[in-house]
Parts: sequence; structure tokens; C-alpha cells
Amino acid sequence: MKVEPQLNFVQISDVHLRPTDGRSGWWLSERPEALLQMAVERVWTLGAVDFVVFTGDLFDKAEAAALDQFQAIVRELPCPYYVCVGNHDVVGKPWPGRLTKQTFAEKLGLPEKLFYSVAVKPGYRLVVLDTVPELFPHAQGRLMAEQMDWLRWQLLVHRDEKLVIAMHHPPVASPYFRDFRLNPNDGIQLAELIAASPNVVAVLSGHLHLPRRWSYRRRPYFSAPSLGGPPNAFRHFRLEVGADAAQLRYDWIAVLPEAERRPLWYPLSLGRRRDRRGRYRLRLPIFNRQLRRLNAAS
Repeated sequence: MKVEPQLNFVQISDVHLRPTDGRSGWWLSERPEALLQMAVERVWTLGAVDFVVFTGDLFDKAEAAALDQFQAIVRELPCPYYVCVGNHDVVGKPWPGRLTKQTFAEKLGLPEKLFYSVAVKPGYRLVVLDTVPELFPHAQGRLMAEQMDWLRWQLLVHRDEKLVIAMHHPPVASPYFRDFRLNPNDGIQLAELIAASPNVVAVLSGHLHLPRRWSYRRRPYFSAPSLGGPPNAFRHFRLEVGADAAQLRYDWIAVLPEAERRPLWYPLSLGRRRDRRGRYRLRLPIFNRQLRRLNAAS
């Protein structure tokens, strides 16, 4: 029997929009706004998508004009969208034409502190974290004590809901990416907090520009490919609950033909097959009652 997804959602990351054409780095594509438009069109083909989450670096140089580009394109999405701040999205001090955290929040209608939670469907909630440190430039992320305390409260208050957590910097990553993940102490605290919570379905991040899947104490962590540079792709997730198991199916969707996205280093951007697509069985207490009910009905 075919199992319909209980939650169908998309993660898009590291678009690096710029008001003018041309590369700003060898790892980026020339027309990121065209790639974002293609991604929006592909989301329409994925069935009833419940939401899209952008996990940071929407813009390349925190330019307010790039935010105008972004809003003009994503208003065509068939579902609500939510945004995490990335280290390229804001500057640390006011600068003409550039976005600070305050103006980023104001223009996107986000809470001033840029961490928030929202019910995306009955029984499901998205929790968005701000991992961008106040000092710039810095590739490593931080989660300060105030935000960690807020997250503990969210996990407690919404313990009867299934949560997806999204942020820009990956909290769990191999030593090769040690300079591009959360500060180690912050990452350990976050990973242990999530492991102790019975209802966190997945943790999503960007920043690496690479598809990766890690597991820590039976919880899946996913970093997204870059949309604004090779491999020019985004992630698609479907949470399914059948009579015998709950599982998270994940895939990636490239918006360009392979021949158009193959610089010499392209194979390094692909990851392993299990990083790009597969399924992760969720052994979480919050699903046990639902599974028992389905078994009784069958």
C-alpha cells in the first residue's frame, strides 16, 4: 500500500543573489536569480509542498537590492516560505545599501532576534535558529546562551509536536569542515539537547555548499547543496508514517542539466549517494503511539 507523506517540504540554501550578473567567486554561478526562478518552478512539480525553508546566504554581499530580487521571485512559490539568516546576508555595522540583522528582519517580516518557531501543519513545527556571530567576517557559527535557553523552552512547550530545526551553520560535521560548522562547544550542547528530545525529526543546515548527511544518536543532520553554485540543487523531504515504521525520505533536485554544472571540481560537490538521496528510519518515542494506532487499525 502506498504511504502518503505526512509532511512534504523543501530546503533551499546558499543562493548568493547579486543585483548584477557575473561571478563574485569561482565557486558561484553567474546568474543566481535565474537559478532561484528555476527552483521555484520545480517546487510546483513536487505535489502539495507544505513549506520551503531557506537555510541562509540568500544574498552574496548583504545587498538590499538582492533582497528585492529574492522577494520578487519567491512570491511565486505555491506554499509558505521561511528564512534563516546566513553569514553573507548581513553586515555587522550599518553600511549604505547593505543589510544589518535589524533591517534583514524588518524587510522579511521576521522577529528582531532572528530565531523563531512556527506551526507548519497540525502536529508539526519548524524551529529556525540564528547561528551568525556578531563579529564579521567569520565562517564559524555561534549559538549564544540566550538562544540555547530559548530552544530548550521550545522543545519543552512543543513536546507533543514533531519538530524540524533549521539553521545556517551545521552543528555536526566531519573534522574537514571544522572551520565551517558551529563553535564546537555550541555544537556539542545543541546535539546533546536534540538527542535528549523525543520529537526532533531532522536538523537542516547550509553553509557548506555540499550535500551531506550525518547521524548523531539516531537523529539525522542534513547540510544542503548550494543553489547559487555547483551543484545548483536543492533538497526535497517527505516524512512518511506507515504501519510499521516512520521514515524521512530525502532527495536532491538539480535545476541545471549536468553538462552545464560541471567545473573541474564538480565531483567533490556531489558527496556520496547516501548524502544526496535515501531514507532515514525515525526511531522516536513521539511516533510510537501513532504506529500502535495504525497497527491496531490494520
